[in-house]
Amino acid sequence: MSTRAAMASGVVMMLAAVTMVFGAQGQAGAEQVVPQAIPSLKSWVPGGSSFALGAHARVLYAQDVLRDSATDLAEGLRAVTGNDVVAQSGSVGESGDLVLRTGSVPAAPESPEAYRISVSETLELTGVDVAGTFYATRSALQLLRRGTTLPGGVVTDWPEYRERGLMLDVGREYMPVDMLRAQIRRMGQLKLNVLHLHLSDRFGFRLGSDRHPEVTAQEHYSKQELRDLIAYAAHYQVEIVPEVDFPGHMNGILAAHSELKLRSVNGVVSDAAIDIADPRSYDLMRDILEEFLPLFPGRYWHLGADEFLLDGLRVASFEDYPQIGAYARATYGPQAQPVDALLGLINWGAAIVREHGKRPRIWNDGLHTGEGTIAIDSDIVVDFWSRAGIAQLPLPYFGIARTAVDLIASGHEVRNAAFTPTYFVTGGPTSIGNVPAPIAYELWDPAVFVDGSRLTPQQNAGNLGSGLFVWCDDPTVRTPAQIAVSITMPLRVMAQKTWGPARAGSYLEFAALSDAVAEPVS
Repeated sequence: MSTRAAMASGVVMMLAAVTMVFGAQGQAGAEQVVPQAIPSLKSWVPGGSSFALGAHARVLYAQDVLRDSATDLAEGLRAVTGNDVVAQSGSVGESGDLVLRTGSVPAAPESPEAYRISVSETLELTGVDVAGTFYATRSALQLLRRGTTLPGGVVTDWPEYRERGLMLDVGREYMPVDMLRAQIRRMGQLKLNVLHLHLSDRFGFRLGSDRHPEVTAQEHYSKQELRDLIAYAAHYQVEIVPEVDFPGHMNGILAAHSELKLRSVNGVVSDAAIDIADPRSYDLMRDILEEFLPLFPGRYWHLGADEFLLDGLRVASFEDYPQIGAYARATYGPQAQPVDALLGLINWGAAIVREHGKRPRIWNDGLHTGEGTIAIDSDIVVDFWSRAGIAQLPLPYFGIARTAVDLIASGHEVRNAAFTPTYFVTGGPTSIGNVPAPIAYELWDPAVFVDGSRLTPQQNAGNLGSGLFVWCDDPTVRTPAQIAVSITMPLRVMAQKTWGPARAGSYLEFAALSDAVAEPVS
C-alpha cells in the first residue's frame, strides 16, 4: 500500500540484530540457558547456583514502599505456577525465596528505572528506585512463567527511553474504566510508563465538569473515577497524561457553545475550532483548565494545539479568518502574523499549566518553519507526528512543519509520535496507514521520525521516547474490547522499541516469546 511504502522508503534501514553479552567463558561446546523476557533484557552474566521457586516461597520486601510490588508479584506467581507464594516483610531470604529491595545497580546507566536480578539459591531483585524494583518483578514473573527453575547469574536492565507509552483516543470513542485498568495492567507488564488520554474530541468531552456541565458528554469519567484510575495506574508505575485539545478538535465542547465557533469571512462555521480572536473563548478554555488541572497529580498537561484549521477533510487558511490576523496584530504588535495568535494561545495555555506545577505539551503540526514573530516557550514538550502543518492536507511525510532537529536545537524535548508506524487507527480512511507489527519491528526505531530523518545520538538525548497512539476516527468500527485485542502485538513491539534494544532476534522469535511470557490480553 502507498502509505506503508512511504514509511518503508522513509525509514530506509533495518536495525542489526542485538547480541547479548554473556560475560563468562564456559567450557567448549557448553550451552548457556539465557533468560528471556519482553522487552528483552540488556545484560545477562551467567554463573553460580541456580534458583528453584520454593513450593511455599516467600516474596520478601526490605522496604515498606515495596509492599505493593511484593504482593503483586506473589499473586502473579501463585497464578502462573500454582505454588503457595506469600508476601511479607523481610530482607534475608532462604532457598527458593525472592527478596525485593532498592539500592545501587552497578553496570547500569543512571536511571531510576534500572534494576538487577541476582539469581542464586534466592532471587534478589534490586531497583535503583521503586519503579526499577517493580520492573524487576515484572521480568522475574515472565522468567518464572516459563519454568520455576532459573540458571545462576545476574540480569542488569534499564530503559533506552524515558517515556514508553500508550495513547487512547477516548474523546472519539468512550472506553470503560475497566478497559482502561486492563490496559494499565498490560502496560505495567511491558514496562510502559505513560498513559496519554485524549479526553475531548469530535464525539465528546469525557470529563465530568462542575463548572460547565453543559459540555460533558453522556458517557464520561467522573472525578472520583479518575482519582481512582490515577491511583491504580501509580501502582503499576504508569503516569497518566491528560489531554484536552485546544483550539481545534473542540466539537464536544462547542456543541454547547455555538457562539464561540470559528466563522470564516464567507460565513462558514467550524464545528471543531474555537474562535481565538474572541475573548470569551479564553474564558471558557481557562475555566476548563483551572477545573481539571488540579485533578491530575502527574508532571504534564497536554494542550493539543493540532489541526486548528482542519475540520473533517475541509482545510482552511488563516486568510479565511481576518479576525485572527487582526487579533494577532492588536495583541502582539503591528508586525504580527495570523499564526502568532495560535502561538500566543499555546504560550497562554502553557502559563496556566505551569501555575499548577505541571509542564505543558502540544502536538507539532501548528509549528511552521519561518512563520510567526513569537516563539513558543522552550519548556513545552512537542509530540512530533507530522511534517504537514495545519494548513495542508494531512500527508504527514513532508511539508512546512518545523523538524524534530530544529525543535530540539531550540531547547524543546520531543516525543516521537510518527504517524507511521506509531499510530494505530481503529477505523476510517486513515486506518490504511496502520503499519503491521512485523514491519514496525524490523524497520523502525524511536530515533527515526515521520519524514524519514534520523536523530544523531546527541540529538536523540532530547527525544523522550515513543509509544503506540490509538486513534478512533470512526468509533463504530471496533468495540473497546476489540481494540484491546487488536493492539496486543503493536503494543508489545513499541515496548521493545522504547525499552530497547530496538530489535531482539527476528520478529517470529519475538512474537513466539511474547506469547509465551508476556501479559494477558484482557
